[in-house]
Amino acid sequence: MPRTRFVWRLYSSLYALAAIVLVACFWVASVELARLADAALLRRLTDALNAVTKLLPTDGGPVDAVAFTAAASSVQRTAQVELSLLDPDGGLVATTLPPASPDDAPGEAVALSLRSDSFLADARAGRPAITSSYDIARGRRILAMAVPIGPMGQPTAILRASTDTVRSDRELAESQRSILFRFLLCATAAAAAAAALAARLARPVRELAQAAADVAGGLSEGTLPTPDVAELTTLASAVHILREQLVERGLTIGRQDTEQEAVLDSMIEGVLAIDARQRVLGINRAAADLFELDMEADLGRFMQDVIRNPDLRRFALRAIDCREPVEDDIVLPGPRDRTIRVRGTALRDVSGEGGAVIVLNDVTDLKRLENVRRDFVANVSHELKTPVASIKGFVETLLDGAADDPEDRRRFLDIVARQADRLEAIIEDLLALSRIEQSEGAGTLPLETTPIAALLGEAATDCLPRATERSIRLEVECDADLQAAVNAPLVEQALINLIDNAIKACEVDDTIRVSARIAPDATGGTALEIEVHDEGCGIEPAHLPRVFERFYRVDKGRSRTLGGTGLGLSIVKHIVQAHGGTVGVESTPGVGTTFTLRMPA
Repeated sequence: MPRTRFVWRLYSSLYALAAIVLVACFWVASVELARLADAALLRRLTDALNAVTKLLPTDGGPVDAVAFTAAASSVQRTAQVELSLLDPDGGLVATTLPPASPDDAPGEAVALSLRSDSFLADARAGRPAITSSYDIARGRRILAMAVPIGPMGQPTAILRASTDTVRSDRELAESQRSILFRFLLCATAAAAAAAALAARLARPVRELAQAAADVAGGLSEGTLPTPDVAELTTLASAVHILREQLVERGLTIGRQDTEQEAVLDSMIEGVLAIDARQRVLGINRAAADLFELDMEADLGRFMQDVIRNPDLRRFALRAIDCREPVEDDIVLPGPRDRTIRVRGTALRDVSGEGGAVIVLNDVTDLKRLENVRRDFVANVSHELKTPVASIKGFVETLLDGAADDPEDRRRFLDIVARQADRLEAIIEDLLALSRIEQSEGAGTLPLETTPIAALLGEAATDCLPRATERSIRLEVECDADLQAAVNAPLVEQALINLIDNAIKACEVDDTIRVSARIAPDATGGTALEIEVHDEGCGIEPAHLPRVFERFYRVDKGRSRTLGGTGLGLSIVKHIVQAHGGTVGVESTPGVGTTFTLRMPA
């Protein structure tokens, strides 16, 4: 609702008080003037009656009408009153101004009041007999006074004097108008004085209110007014103390908000705060990136409107209702499903509505690494178990007597030697993979500018005997001037692994093509791109996402027969990643496979 200003309230109060005083004074003055006017008329009537009484004979006999008329006529001209002589019973004996026409006659009610019993009784008893009536017919007020002539209680006649109050009322009205005009002037002056006084009294209050508004608005500078009123001085001191406390508290809150914002923004975990109705109260950068939200635009919106995940919404309801912290794992679907570990803690504010704070931690990589570790342990155990079991079995056979037969001894020892070589190859590949991962993690891989054509040629030369043995052609395509900063031994090892796998996948008269070139990358720079293409059996699409995993084999029986350890492609991937590059594969079953290595040039 609208509020009135203090100055107007003060002004209206002062002016209302002045107006009440002036109205009361005007009323008292009007009443007093009316009383004085009536008193003047009564004195005139009294003087007229006394004058007539002195002129009448005093022998105690009845008053003669002629004598009365003579005496009253002389008095009436100077007193301007109507004089009448009445008998003791109130009958009219004589009068000085008889009505000239019926229109001038006093009304019946006035005539009755002039001869009323109470009026005549007061006159006969010698008391002042005074009456006043309003003549409706003539529109005037009649004032009358009567005195007895003769002994008290038994007068011989009653002398009555009356007059209208038209002139007196007119003079009274003029006096009242004059007084009213002067009072209006006083009221105007009082209004101006009240306005000036109200403004003067309200100025320190207004200044103090403005200072308080500035403090509420965050203005911490400037001097506060110092009014000379004790109560306002106390209030000003309180506002000054309040401003200092607000400034200090604002600095503390600002510092805490900055620290809290810095902490939340630096967290890799997402933080989401909601109220009891699941409206978003706060969100940090990690959570906004996780759900692709706008940190400012989505504040205050309902959670179901901005996060399209029913599992998270159900978890939020559970977090709001539970007093103890709750924890769960949810999956965010997408091109690459992500596993999010959520932990919710209920909030309880003073209003009792509450809410919850939900911490979200992306554990997709941890889950994947956990699965990789589990698979790695299982695969290593399985891969090592086979040659160890074979070696142990044949050694036990030899110990049981087969060593006495030269043919069996020779055959069994050859098998033990092959299994030992396979076991050694697995261990060497594991050690090589470990060294590459250490270099990749530390970023200490030594690089040297190397002619790429010579590097491809050395790798092809190393694999050429195995290719020639199976009648497979090896072709190398590379510009002789092409050079790049790489770790030559590791890249050569990666190429040997890829070419060796291609030889195992090809048939007689197939061709393996190794090429290298400089190509643009996604960032606008250039990259060294090496391709190893074969015309072998190819790889089914279902196997392509996992071919670079450790110990993963597309055809396990064929791979073991050809002497593979299942670590070759994993070593290739980590060598390329150690160079800051990527490796990809494209394959069509029955047509061939192409492995592409991309490394920064």
